[in-house]
Amino acid sequence: MIRIMTITIILLLILTAGCSLFVPMQKPVEQDNRLFLWLPGASSVQVLSDWNDWGGSVAAGSIINPLSGRMEKDENGLWTIDIEGLPGGVYRYAFYVNGYKWIRDPVNPETAVFGSRTVSIIMISN
Repeated sequence: MIRIMTITIILLLILTAGCSLFVPMQKPVEQDNRLFLWLPGASSVQVLSDWNDWGGSVAAGSIINPLSGRMEKDENGLWTIDIEGLPGGVYRYAFYVNGYKWIRDPVNPETAVFGSRTVSIIMISN
């Protein structure tokens, strides 16, 4: 009886999750080789990623270089960084806000894991 209930619950969870469990990852829309984050209240934003060794945090000491992946803020609070020139591939990344808070890209639904954190994924074509 318990086994049948367990199987029923698992099937209901799969059905209510929809077919998204079985859809392969799709490439996020590229935005002219830049990453954007609208966060007008932030004093600093960096991109930590596979392409910059997570701001140096994967090296001995695990200290994030405050200059690595530094983004620029415009007058409207939009932070940007140019990622042109990266070799083609799949990269994990996250935004590092005000020197302490990790956030994933709110406009990119594709995610992965880095350490214990959920981060975003971007696909760069050649």
